[in-house]
Order: sequence, then structure tokens, then C-alpha cells
Amino acid sequence: MALLNSVGVNRNGFSLLLCARLYKSFIRPKFEYGLAISKLSFRDFKALDDLQNRLVGMFVGGSWYNVAKHITCLPSMKHRYNILATRFALRAETLPADCLLVLIRNSMLYNRLDKLICQNPMYLALPDPLPSSSGLASFFQDYWQDQVDRQLASAAVAGTQVLLHACRPSTASPDPILYLPIGRSARSRLVRWRLGRFANRREECPCATGAFISRNHFVTCRALDPTMWDALPSAPPGVNRLDHALNCLPTKASDGPPWFWSALLALLHAIDCLVHPLAVIAPDPDPGFSWFTPRLSRH
Repeated sequence: MALLNSVGVNRNGFSLLLCARLYKSFIRPKFEYGLAISKLSFRDFKALDDLQNRLVGMFVGGSWYNVAKHITCLPSMKHRYNILATRFALRAETLPADCLLVLIRNSMLYNRLDKLICQNPMYLALPDPLPSSSGLASFFQDYWQDQVDRQLASAAVAGTQVLLHACRPSTASPDPILYLPIGRSARSRLVRWRLGRFANRREECPCATGAFISRNHFVTCRALDPTMWDALPSAPPGVNRLDHALNCLPTKASDGPPWFWSALLALLHAIDCLVHPLAVIAPDPDPGFSWFTPRLSRH
């Protein structure tokens, strides 16, 4: 991971989505080796999740890995273990009769593999009859989505995981902010808002009202033009208007930009300038231009 980190898999290099895909392709398989036939304890799963968090933190930067994992569709290591163990168990049931594993299982009344299968809730939850390969992948996805939904519901009751709860609940595909047509600096602001980086330091807001910088303060901040907030779609009670606007973005670039796209990017640029008053931040020449242009050229 250190090698990939040095060649661009970091917050200042490749995009977050590409970094996550490189991690899934080259790094995660290394510590998943042998996972399917291992008997792991709660401490083992915690150690694996801590390892994944450290690796994700290497290309996210800091400790914003929970939201980063969610918007890039990186599940927990316990879920990965359940998938690998279930696939291994299903494969073991289709082996030829003269296979060594089958012979060993038949010669033992109660072996470790059978015990492992009985302890895997994902395997026990498989439908009957078994789905096809594509159906099995959908089952795994639905299983993880159900776990995430329950986690978000518990967090909402407890008032925790505010940033995670503000994201799209779907785990089927990455957050659109990671791949919709947009400039590098503008995409960085979208990602930083999702990760909570604009309000991660307890500092007084430059608007001179004595209020501290926070996600909720931005909505009423005097230094921000209120017409930019008014240009965003109305949000349900208790939902940040900017979070709601991000969740309203289309999942396909071919659907075209929403009517509030330019206003959304302009607002995030203003927030970036507000939070970093000493930095020289170049203005976006035309917010959303890279998305509008291809659409106009097709008509």
C-alpha cells in the first residue's frame, strides 16, 4: 500500500473512486487470503477492520474512513468474510466425489467446515433454491444493504454518525459526486463536504458573529449569500439542505445536470473561501460547465 500511496493513491493524487478501486484490486485480496477457511473471533474482525481503516486512511487522509468507505462501497471485513466463507461452502458442495475435501468430510462425523457453515449467518440465510451467479451477487448486496440500513437507523436514534447518515443510504453503487462530469477542484469540495472537512476544526467563523464553524452554521452564516441556499431544493425537516441537494443528484451523467447544479458548486466554492480566508482559491470560471457542454453538444 505504501508503494501505491507513493505513486498517486493518496488524497492529492488519483480520485477517491480510483484509489478505492485500486485498493480493492491489489491490497484487500492480500489480507483476505485464507479468510474463507479461518475461524475468527470478535477481536480478529476488529483487527481486520482496523487494518482496513488504516489503509483507507492512507488515500483518504486523516480519520474520515467511515464515510469514505460508504460512498466508495467498501464493506466491513466481517461482511467480506461472510461472502468468502459462503462462496467456499457452496463450492465445496459441488466438488466431485473423489475430491480430497469431499473424502475428508465424508470420513468425519462433524468437521470444522460444517461447524463453520453453521456459524455463518449469510450461508444460513441463502434462499432455496439457490440463485444464479448474478442472483447470488444481488443476495450479497441486499444482505449488506440490510445491515447498513439497521446501522443508520440505530445511529439516527442515538444521534451519532451524522456524516454517514447524511449520505445516500444505498450501498449498491458509489456516490455520484465521485464520477459525475466535474472539474478536479470542484469535485474535491464535494468530497470534502461529504467527509466533513469544512467543519472539522473548532474555529470561530470569519462572519464575526461569534459562532463557530459548523455544518449547521453555514446555513445561516452572514458571510454566505442566502440566495445561494435558496437556489437549492428544499430539504425535509432536520436534513441539511446541502446534503439533500447532493442526494438529489442523478446517478447517470446522461440524465443531465439538475437545475441547481451550478448553484450547488458556487455555494461550496464560497464555503471553501470562507473556511480558508488566508488561502488563494481560484474562482471556478463556469461552475458545472464540464457537464453542461457535452449535453448541449448532443442537441
